[in-house]
Amino acid sequence: MSAGAFIKELPELLNTDTDAQQQWLSGYIAAVGDILSHPKYIQMKGFDHHKPVSCHFHSVFVSYLTYKISLELGLDAVETARAAALHDFYLYDWYLTKHDELHAWYHPKIAVINAETYFEKLSDTQTDMILSHMWPLHPRPPRTREGMVLTMVDKYCTSADMLKLSRKFLPLYEIINREIDNYESI
Repeated sequence: MSAGAFIKELPELLNTDTDAQQQWLSGYIAAVGDILSHPKYIQMKGFDHHKPVSCHFHSVFVSYLTYKISLELGLDAVETARAAALHDFYLYDWYLTKHDELHAWYHPKIAVINAETYFEKLSDTQTDMILSHMWPLHPRPPRTREGMVLTMVDKYCTSADMLKLSRKFLPLYEIINREIDNYESI
């Protein structure tokens, strides 16, 4: 899928009115429900990412689109969606907390550490996806197609956040949150 086609198809990617879209949503929840329902992950709702967007909203937006695009490209959508969900799992307010390194270089390393602390060991592909998602700002480029998908989707969603266009994802985000609220009982 080209970048132009992706932008044109974004409204369809976010549509949940059809049976096919409901299947995509169910597949997404099955892939990442354990992550999205985890108390540490839910804490990300309290951290600004791209003001006024929370780190949680941004990460779910990136993960959902990465999942759908990965399915379209024949990639391992479960592995890719899980890494995308965890790409900004750094658990601090980067506007207030400063480190010796720039946030753009520091947070991917912390996200990998947190992911492996609270979830299972990441695959090499997932680790690379998370560590390289800040390319080209960070000099480490993605080494896999999955990593490139995450990197490009993250740039798209960041741009949408900054331009206040990610609100188009809000209805689907609310549906995902309702599904996650019921996830434990499924």
